[in-house]
Amino acid sequence: MRVLMVTHETSRTGAPRVAIMTTRGLREQGHDVRVVARFPGPLLPEFRAEAPTAVEPLYRLRRRLRAVRALRPMALVLDWAVVSAVIIRHRPDLVYVNSTAAAIYLRPARWLRRPVILHVHESASIVEQFVRGARASTEFRRVRILACSPSVREDLARLTGRALDDVPMILSVPDDSSVTRLAAEEPDVDYGTDELVVGCCGAVERRKGADLWDEIAERVRQQLPARTVRFVWIGEDDPTVRPVGPTDAEFIGSRANPYPHIARFDVFALPSRDDPFPLVVIEAMLLGRPVVAFDVGGVSRQIADAGVLVPVGDVGGLADGIVRLLADDRARQTLGNRARDRALSTFSTRVFLDAIGAMVDSTAVPEDLAAGSSPRGADRLPNP
Repeated sequence: MRVLMVTHETSRTGAPRVAIMTTRGLREQGHDVRVVARFPGPLLPEFRAEAPTAVEPLYRLRRRLRAVRALRPMALVLDWAVVSAVIIRHRPDLVYVNSTAAAIYLRPARWLRRPVILHVHESASIVEQFVRGARASTEFRRVRILACSPSVREDLARLTGRALDDVPMILSVPDDSSVTRLAAEEPDVDYGTDELVVGCCGAVERRKGADLWDEIAERVRQQLPARTVRFVWIGEDDPTVRPVGPTDAEFIGSRANPYPHIARFDVFALPSRDDPFPLVVIEAMLLGRPVVAFDVGGVSRQIADAGVLVPVGDVGGLADGIVRLLADDRARQTLGNRARDRALSTFSTRVFLDAIGAMVDSTAVPEDLAAGSSPRGADRLPNP
């Protein structure tokens, strides 16, 4: 099958990394995969290493048009024209839209009678925002959707009016062999042998809780005055979100390879307010890091009894969980080992790729989609 893989961007975030892994898996299964990125980014070479990859034309012009409210209708029409041209050029048997941030592909794909899989990695409010912006509400309810987590599955059932069992779900996973291989490299930051390191990895934004990082660090240090504790945040920086002025927490910016840093963390913390199924949690687990996180999205499904969960927004509870692990070497090691075992047994890359392949193979023809029938094989998809 000729598959057009659409990634909304090529940043070092979770959804594009899933797109790279999915592209590799589909090619291994014999499909002819071509990738189109809505916007360029640092992972573009990695996409090109897996399949022929191009960036949509005129993306700078369209971004400037969208920035001016009066010109947004023009930007939308231009978006549809560009997307239609991309689909016509590649003549795919299937359009695989790997994020609702690329929902602009839904209407042109339907116009051109191309079947679509929409792989959803976002929570309900973000899904609605992107679908509404693409004027694709009708198409969204009719194309084949795929949820990345239980919480996203529930959101999609509600938003589309489908029964929960009619929304396929394949839990997102990282590329386990790649993560462990890259983690063996040396980090580009010197970490002291006697210091304890608490880390997070993700975009510096309020949704991820970056504005809470300094407060968490201060609370932990107050409870452990005799220990040297270092707080490190890896991710694309946004000074408008993180605390202004002197801070005890570090924001070291994005890293092409964050895994040696994560492997050095004594505790991995996730203060996200909204995170449907953060891959970085499973990556930290693969590297044997105990996780302390807000109970958000599908994080409880990820860590189960292999981490510490606290209610969303309970900064004091998050700090207390970190302190308990930092103060108890044996508990930290036990939880880290349990996390690694769970990641390897429950979130297998191979199972994920087999499930994606089954969904692609069973995707209905356009006539079935137009008639509103259930996609063939949806009830037979393996769910890791």
